[in-house]
Amino acid sequence: MRDEERRAGPETAAYPGGFDAFFRAEYRRMVKALMVMEGASPADADDCVAHAMEKLLERWHLPAADPGWVRHPRAYALETARRKFRTERRRRQSVVEDDASNLPADEGALTVVEARQVVADVLEGLPSAQRQVMHLITEGYTPAEIAEILGKKPHTVRQLAHLVKKRLRPVLETPAPRREEEQR
Repeated sequence: MRDEERRAGPETAAYPGGFDAFFRAEYRRMVKALMVMEGASPADADDCVAHAMEKLLERWHLPAADPGWVRHPRAYALETARRKFRTERRRRQSVVEDDASNLPADEGALTVVEARQVVADVLEGLPSAQRQVMHLITEGYTPAEIAEILGKKPHTVRQLAHLVKKRLRPVLETPAPRREEEQR
């Protein structure tokens, strides 16, 4: 590997257009991922992903030798967004509401729940770790990126994916159509 390539940071072949190309390709997918994985509202997910993209942009051009260099930009951005969301959720929960009965009902919450119901129905029977791994796989993350996001080893991620596939195979396989003579 040439020295210039090593110093290029996350501007790899996957994003030859630099940070702008990364942002355009990944922003919406990360908002969706945060909604599915953490139960964030669209507005909260958008805020947290914007924060994560800002943090990634600060590190985008660092050389590989720098301790702040980001090896997996997608994993870094998603994990940063997840941390921001969790911090904000804890902060909101810690605020003591004096009179919650006077607050108006959140009419948009039902829409978000309804929109995610299809995904929830398919994945509800899975343990949390398996559900998160499968979501990230469907979003195109590699086992190394998923491992970094979830704080697991790549081997564990591959094993979780295998267990999910094994578990869902009987559910997803359709039985062969029976001939008329077999039905009698």
